[in-house]
This record gives sequence, structure tokens and C-alpha cells, in this order.
Amino acid sequence: MIASDATGLSRNNSTYFSLDGPDPCGLDMRAVSVTAKTLIAAVFLTAGCGRVPKREGDLEAVRVEILAIEKQWASAIERQDAAAFERLAAEDFRFIEENGHMLNRAQYIADRSHNPDNVESAVQDEIEVRQYGDAAVATGRSILHGTRNGVPFVYRFRWTDLYVRRTGRWQAVSAQLTPLSP
Repeated sequence: MIASDATGLSRNNSTYFSLDGPDPCGLDMRAVSVTAKTLIAAVFLTAGCGRVPKREGDLEAVRVEILAIEKQWASAIERQDAAAFERLAAEDFRFIEENGHMLNRAQYIADRSHNPDNVESAVQDEIEVRQYGDAAVATGRSILHGTRNGVPFVYRFRWTDLYVRRTGRWQAVSAQLTPLSP
């Protein structure tokens, strides 16, 4: 407990509450019955535990759904498919490129759907999906094979995609790339 003077202020001038004496609202917690204290504690504990944990099957269903979206995203990169990007990316989508430059949704779609690179394959692996309520984080590695101005290239990178479920549908709200050495 922080020491205080007779005014109830602690040494750092912030107020504190104690179950051993009157609080600033005028309640004397010493006069509150043990039953009432127990009831108050039960209410707070129940409120914190009110959400039932997701079942294993529910988590697996989300994982499968996010993996399917990631596959659609890779296919959209190969096809430079603006309609697919529009469907998969939320209106407030932000993309952080490997050089740190940030693109909004419209910029990302324009950049990826009019790309001078001819991506022949976009292979993903090492994908991990974690769910946090109506948010999910997918991390993984991708390897792109293609040609740029007729010259073959291989581009390897790790990525992080953040999804949010809105009105029952998962959409990407943020994505980030980190290039890997060849």
C-alpha cells in the first residue's frame, strides 16, 4: 500500500482506495458485510469470465478459413486480380512494403493489379494462424517466381497479415513484408 497523509493523498499526489477505511465516495468498507463483499467480488469475477472459451473445432475452422483467404491472396498476386484484392482487403486496409513505405487500400490494389512483374507462382509455407476473438494474425513465408522485363526473378519474404471479422466475414486490415536473403 502507498503511504498517505491525513488528506488521503499519496506521496505522489494520486488518490488510492482502501478496503480498510472510507473511500472518496463516502462508503466505509469496514461496515459492508462479508456477504456483500463476496457478492461484489463474484460479480467482478463473473464479468471477467463471462466469455466461454472457443472450442478446439472453432479455432480450427477459423484457421482453415484464414488459410483459404491466404491462398486466394496468393492467386490474386499471380493473376494481378484487382477484384479479388477488393474483396479480400477491408476499406481501411494498410500495407507496409519491405522498404517501410505505407500504402492504403486503393494504392495497394493499383500497385498489385498493374504490376510490371509477371508472377508465375506465389508459393506460401510456414503459415501460422492465431485468433484473438474477432481478429486473427497470419504469419508465413512466400516465394515468388516470375520475370521482370524478361529477366527471371525469385523473391522470398516473410509476411504478417492481420484480419478482422466484420459482419461474419474475415477481411485483411493490415499486411507487412520483410524480404529474405536469396
